[in-house]
Amino acid sequence: MYNFSSHILLFMNNTNFNGFPYSGLKLFKNNYSNIPTLIDPIFPKTGIVSLVGSSDTGKSTLLRQLALNIAFEDETFLGYKINSKTNKVIYVSTEDDPNSISISFKKQISNLQKDIDETKLDNLLFIFEPDEIFEKLEKHLSDISVDLIIIDTFTDIFQGELNANIKVREFLKKYTYLAHQHNCLILFLHHTGKGSETKKASKNNVLGSQGFEAKMRTVIELRKHSRDESKRTLHILKGNYISSKLKSQVKIIDFNEETLLFYDEGKSVNASALNNSGIPEKDLIVPLIVDLKNEGVSLRKMSDALKEKGFEVGKTTISNWLKEYEDETEIVKGNEIDVSESNSDSNIDFSSDEETSSFETIL
Repeated sequence: MYNFSSHILLFMNNTNFNGFPYSGLKLFKNNYSNIPTLIDPIFPKTGIVSLVGSSDTGKSTLLRQLALNIAFEDETFLGYKINSKTNKVIYVSTEDDPNSISISFKKQISNLQKDIDETKLDNLLFIFEPDEIFEKLEKHLSDISVDLIIIDTFTDIFQGELNANIKVREFLKKYTYLAHQHNCLILFLHHTGKGSETKKASKNNVLGSQGFEAKMRTVIELRKHSRDESKRTLHILKGNYISSKLKSQVKIIDFNEETLLFYDEGKSVNASALNNSGIPEKDLIVPLIVDLKNEGVSLRKMSDALKEKGFEVGKTTISNWLKEYEDETEIVKGNEIDVSESNSDSNIDFSSDEETSSFETIL
């Protein structure tokens, strides 16, 4: 570990920090042009990250699949490139026992690999006893290098108060140091708060202290698809070195209950196009605005009313969606919508009891 005091004499005999290990010049001349990743581009090579979600979404199953993809030296995980160096993973399972894991594990393996190379399964180590887990990891890492450590779950190894910000950060600090010391990634499985599945995906939904999310370099949430039990959605809630464009995308994946495997659909949608349940807002809004348009409600009144219901949609977007609907279905007929305030605002008083009731009935 770097000892700053050992360089005091050196500094006294120099006029700058050139003799120190991390001077500005040395960082400038660092050979890295991109952040090294284990799962490109979502998970870095080193540090601590988290997969979060509500119960029964398949978080543990997904992480066991990730462990197997690395152990079997696969090239990708759900379409993301794997940059493995050792192909070795340690999986800490605090909620399952060896027998229950073995049953699902064998099913995943048999469906993941046609010709199973059993020797590669020794690239994966399971630990089922959560007691003194940090000391156990230190010992294992002193003997063998790994790419990834999965801790399933965080709440079983952290014995303190989840809402105690300082305690959570202090606890995670030693895992951050462990990851950097041994050049590996540590992934914590954690839960979201009660009722969070009815809210929009957000790092604020993560259970407990904000200190947990703050210490993570990446936080990804796994959610059930609201309209298809066989699908899940992956939301990047936080990514220190992930582009804003990628973070705005939600990845849709398939889950097969027979094989216990997740499959990449090759499909992503913009996060802003999803409502709390994962349904595209446009699919919800178009039927509403079609009915309102037929009632003679102006574009501005439509926009105001939708805003009251939690939909941020402007007049231009409403007009475009109505035109698309008319062009595609050829059902909605009538006069062209006048987007001018003078004409449209005089059509109807949306604040009347009768019309407000009509709108709420539609919703």
